[in-house]
Amino acid sequence: MLLKELLASTPVYELIGFRKIDITGITVDPEEVKKGYLFIYDPEMTQFPYEEAVKCAVERGAVAICIGQDQEIIPLNATFIKTYHINRFISAVARNFYHNPSQILELVGITGSHGKSTVGWMIKSVLDASKQDGVIIGNTYCQMGDQPCRLFKNAIFPLTLNPLLHEAIEKGIRIGVVECSYTAIVKDLLRHIWFDSIIYTDLYTYFQNHRADSHYLEIRKTLIDHLKGVNSPIILNVDDYYANQLKGRTVVGYGICHKSYVYAQNIHLTPHGSRFTVKTSQGSWDIVLNVPGIHNVYNALATIAWCLKKGMDVELVRRGLENFESGVPVEIGNDDYRNVDIYVRDMVDVNELNALYSELKAETKGKMVTLFPVGGRIDVSKYREIGQVVNRHSNHCILVTDYASHSSMDKAFNIAQQMGNTVIGHEMDCYKAIQKAVEVAGENGCVLVLSPPDFNERFSTVIS
Repeated sequence: MLLKELLASTPVYELIGFRKIDITGITVDPEEVKKGYLFIYDPEMTQFPYEEAVKCAVERGAVAICIGQDQEIIPLNATFIKTYHINRFISAVARNFYHNPSQILELVGITGSHGKSTVGWMIKSVLDASKQDGVIIGNTYCQMGDQPCRLFKNAIFPLTLNPLLHEAIEKGIRIGVVECSYTAIVKDLLRHIWFDSIIYTDLYTYFQNHRADSHYLEIRKTLIDHLKGVNSPIILNVDDYYANQLKGRTVVGYGICHKSYVYAQNIHLTPHGSRFTVKTSQGSWDIVLNVPGIHNVYNALATIAWCLKKGMDVELVRRGLENFESGVPVEIGNDDYRNVDIYVRDMVDVNELNALYSELKAETKGKMVTLFPVGGRIDVSKYREIGQVVNRHSNHCILVTDYASHSSMDKAFNIAQQMGNTVIGHEMDCYKAIQKAVEVAGENGCVLVLSPPDFNERFSTVIS
């Protein structure tokens, strides 16, 4: 490729030398340079001092050198390119050299603090069940079609990622999954990668630091700018505290505490997996997972939401998830998994709530834990009555409140006042709260999630 073509839409500050020279390869390692290469000097990517690295690259055949705008040009027989942003330059030239492969592939980007790898491999399992070849690329690995998984120092680096996507296209693969970590986004490694859909496993960072939380949220939100079209779906965990920050887009919701495009009910967790009922716009069905933990229920729901939005057959989705096992290189956590039942119910009349508790307690050998998202327009006096019922039947109650809202805090206080015998906990995030509830319930415990009838209105704009 000619250098002038390679530099199209790249952040070039200054160019000294010839543009009509053929570039046969690109590298940031001077020892990997071959004849006709473009060498990009990135002080974070090489251990050599600047002059030594550039001289080594030219001696090995580099015909063009890219440097930062503050570095001095060395009098050598090569074209010098100055850029005001090394990472963006690397991303742009990698895209150009490999003919923009992300525009050809149908790519899904997965981001969040947890679950990226698992969701990616679950999608791969569904693709396998539907006889579709796919490529999945994580920070340190790439698995293409039915080939063995390959390991890399940094597979998301543009000069690794783009050739892998290009290779997938040459092999006839048309669907790809890319893990999008915070680091990859903030360092502009994905700046010139385009996605057909994005999955957010979570947005709340748990730092308990508003400035840090907001920063991480804003960085992850920038991934939306990489979608190919205005109708490209965003698959979102609606139980996440920051879910409503993405309203107004083509959002497809999934969760447990809130009804959405895909949600789960009647969940039974075991030390070896789980079984639950999936509720969707296409009906409901039961599913069995062979990986344990409530977090993997969420991961499966994210996968289901993406697959259904893509129009995949429900039976193939179910089969792919039930075939998914922890034998793939995915961390499933180090929790001490136990038998726990989780039931999600809309808030009901106080008498019906008493009857519901009695029914569940008759089947429960362990602790009864209530998860109570506080919201909606229920009268304060009704909250007091509910609090009294919860106090009679529940060992532990976790209140989920929006601490930005004084009304929800007042309602939580009114509930808590009625619970003299119940251990009370507080969380801001339903996704985190339900994991805490499972932990508190312990072996043979039961978690009852009570949702006020109009609580889902908060998420009405982010549920497709």
